[in-house]
Amino acid sequence: MIRLVDRWFLKQPLLRRYLTSAITGNREEKVILLAREIIVHTTREHGYFRASRLARTCSLFRDELPVLIHLAGLLGNADTFLDIGANAGIFSVHIASFRTIYPNFQVYAFEPNPDTAERLRRNAEPLGVRVFPFALSDHNGSIEFVDGAVSNVFTTVQNASAWSIPRERVVCPCRRLDDLPIAGKSIIMKIDIEGQELEMLLGAKNNFESGRIRALYLDDYKDRRIRDFLDRYGFRYFNGRTLEAATEETRHLLALKPREG
Repeated sequence: MIRLVDRWFLKQPLLRRYLTSAITGNREEKVILLAREIIVHTTREHGYFRASRLARTCSLFRDELPVLIHLAGLLGNADTFLDIGANAGIFSVHIASFRTIYPNFQVYAFEPNPDTAERLRRNAEPLGVRVFPFALSDHNGSIEFVDGAVSNVFTTVQNASAWSIPRERVVCPCRRLDDLPIAGKSIIMKIDIEGQELEMLLGAKNNFESGRIRALYLDDYKDRRIRDFLDRYGFRYFNGRTLEAATEETRHLLALKPREG
């Protein structure tokens, strides 16, 4: 089938243009791609037009890919990347590719869901990522989590929602980031932990006070005390998906330390 499509459609440019125009129209249209608005032609740039439609219903393309690109642009040889709430490793696996360019670059991934952490390990460890199957919090001990239909809604019992399955609970270990031997001169963090963000940041207070935390991205945080915490350390705030200046309503927050000099 693929060969037939290639021969009788893709390699028949006049026919392809005619059919594409008949199906999608022959006009310019503003679309959203990688969280930015651009103008495409529905026939001449049909691939981009089709991708924009797909992105509307695919959170990976709509939400995560722009953030991944922006975080990658911040990386340097002396940095360490922490993927906190790593899930199966989309961020960890792709960020780890920079280890071939930056020999001193390190990647650590944290995922408390035992089932998901096993897939994370298989995906990321062959690339040199250190995987930790526990949560980060403000204490060393354990936290009770509740599962859902999909792994990305795995959260603490206190943050359970309509997406949770109340009877599916599991107790997972947790650690303070300050008590872990994290390498590297500066740290960049991606945090996607379903409501446990403030506790995680409090457990990293020593790293903030020493100035090691250079940048962090918080995915869909809701606790306004997080801004109060970060304000003490002089961060500037941006929308992690668009790099526009953040507002008080921005919930996909990229916090950056201004560079010296």
